[in-house]
Amino acid sequence: MATRSPLRIALVIVLAAAVIGAVGARRFLSSRMTGTAGEPTVTLPAARAIWSDRFASSVGIATHFSYDDLLPYGHDRAKTISSLLSSGVRFVRDGLSVSVNGESNDKYWGTMHALTDSGMKLVLVTYPTRLGGDAVDPPPYKDQRPLDTAVARVGAANILAFEGPNEVDNNSDAWGGKVVYGENARAFQSALFAHAKKVAPSIAVLGLTVTSVKGAHDVGDISAIMDAGTLHPYPEGDVPLAHLAPMKRDFAALDGAKKPWWVTESGYHTSPNATESLYQPGVSDIAQSKYVPRLYLDYFAAGIPYTSVYELIDEHDDKTNAEANYGLMYYDGAPKPAYVALEHLLRLLTDRGAEFTPTSLAYTLTGATNTIRQSLFEKRDGRFYLVLWNDVPVYRTKAVSGLEGRMQKYWERVAGADKDVRDVFNAPVPVTMTLAAKASAITLYAPLRGAEPMSVTKGASSIVVPVPDHPVVVEITP
Repeated sequence: MATRSPLRIALVIVLAAAVIGAVGARRFLSSRMTGTAGEPTVTLPAARAIWSDRFASSVGIATHFSYDDLLPYGHDRAKTISSLLSSGVRFVRDGLSVSVNGESNDKYWGTMHALTDSGMKLVLVTYPTRLGGDAVDPPPYKDQRPLDTAVARVGAANILAFEGPNEVDNNSDAWGGKVVYGENARAFQSALFAHAKKVAPSIAVLGLTVTSVKGAHDVGDISAIMDAGTLHPYPEGDVPLAHLAPMKRDFAALDGAKKPWWVTESGYHTSPNATESLYQPGVSDIAQSKYVPRLYLDYFAAGIPYTSVYELIDEHDDKTNAEANYGLMYYDGAPKPAYVALEHLLRLLTDRGAEFTPTSLAYTLTGATNTIRQSLFEKRDGRFYLVLWNDVPVYRTKAVSGLEGRMQKYWERVAGADKDVRDVFNAPVPVTMTLAAKASAITLYAPLRGAEPMSVTKGASSIVVPVPDHPVVVEITP
């Protein structure tokens, strides 16, 4: 651990926690702060920090290495793996290979080895075992050999979680039909939980996912057969928190014991003029680049311990299909602005090493702060990282879906209206950050704009931060 410099910013040692949210809603600890020699004593609120690497380790991404017929995950697999490892995300969420033999199974586990050997953790989505041909293990799903294979192939320490089946109400036919799919999916979740706890009790077992309130009630309470629930709260082109709290409430039937929730899918597609697979409105590339880093920060602040955005790379080169354009990278492997912004944010906040107990920082924020959100982190070397962003919409979406949506898009194109720019360019909000005493240095970063500092201010106790509609990071060196 690095030696701390002489104390220039008053610190109060407290239990590690996050102070994140709108400034008007912050709860600070009052504490008397003493400046350096010759400076007056100042009383400012002390905000508790959280270890920056705890946030970094919460960041994952959905991938489809189990679909080797997709070009990015098949032919271009090595290139995709390289980009994934460079991104800074700490885990991938992918489907568990449910074959018990075969060339594709070996290729899949070769990829998983390449990832875990580089420090990547895995969240593996589970399904009934394929028994050969079209046959699958029937209820009560006692054949759980894929779990055994996973533990044997990569080791329990590299598997963050086994996740129950994906969105079972969207695929009820695979679970026996609309009448019995809830019962059968619950039976699989029970078999998964029992076997996982037998062979690898350290691996978390996540609940299956649904897409509707009816689906949650059809499946029923599975809290006794999961360690945490799982949500897919897509914001539908809106601000990141648009659907998180409502979905927790609406899907409460799954979680009678009120266990924590993980988010294993969320995100934004970048084909706002798509005419197929319109489950939700799309946004522009620049809007995605602003929303995605905010989403990870917002969900972490809301108590979600792990979040994986859907998905790493576009599945097809087809702008007419919304489903093909959720990636943080284009189909050809080039990074979208969202990939770059996230990579820069994680580079600033990653702090691998032994866990430690963060301290507190005495500071205030003044100005037009009603829509400003914040997150305070600390690294093991004593530097603080105050992340600020303006929680406002950055894109005007159009609610389109189904036949009505396709017809609307058609007439927009006839009229040329679909070419209208719908990005919202919000002016930065000037916010004054005041410390209890002078800092050695205050360095301002804007991850969306680049990796280099925007400014460095030495020996100051106050700075005006222009807070945009995407995260900026204030690095405070005591």
